[in-house]
Amino acid sequence: MTDTPTKTILVTTGATSPFPSLLSAALSAPFLATIRSLGYTDLRIQYGDCQKLFQTLSAAAFPSCGSITLTGFSFADDFRTEVTHADLVISHAGSGSILDALRFQKRLVVVVNGALMDNHQKELAEELGSVGYLVEGSVENLHEAAKKAETFEFKHFPAGGSGKFCDILDEEVGLNLD
Repeated sequence: MTDTPTKTILVTTGATSPFPSLLSAALSAPFLATIRSLGYTDLRIQYGDCQKLFQTLSAAAFPSCGSITLTGFSFADDFRTEVTHADLVISHAGSGSILDALRFQKRLVVVVNGALMDNHQKELAEELGSVGYLVEGSVENLHEAAKKAETFEFKHFPAGGSGKFCDILDEEVGLNLD
């Protein structure tokens, strides 16, 4: 008997600031219908401090999931392992999560949390998106961003790309990370 191949999406809402609107978008009927049509079989959601919201939304979304296996977790001791098993990463625009996905050359959709004050995430996402490392998405168009990521010609992040990433962060945000 052969194993059926899986196709996994990892959604990460972040560890330090709640992002309930991304969680809601990832469990919406349009998003679930889109990823099902794209052949995804597994949806893993890192929901951070929003466990009750995840439980409520996932129960409501269950009929829309169809054949998609939905699992969630608050935090991972080894987040990089989660990233390595994903075919597509949908991430809040935190620099650590972005860098992990880029290091493992994953298809990446980044959604900026507009509720954050002094939001440097937007500049970071725009800069990395403009050079082809990621697809910018929003909670309003998450299903369309996932569709775009399927055919988008992603630029591979260089193996020693951490320095380039720090340069972009420094240029956009004014951080001196050297």
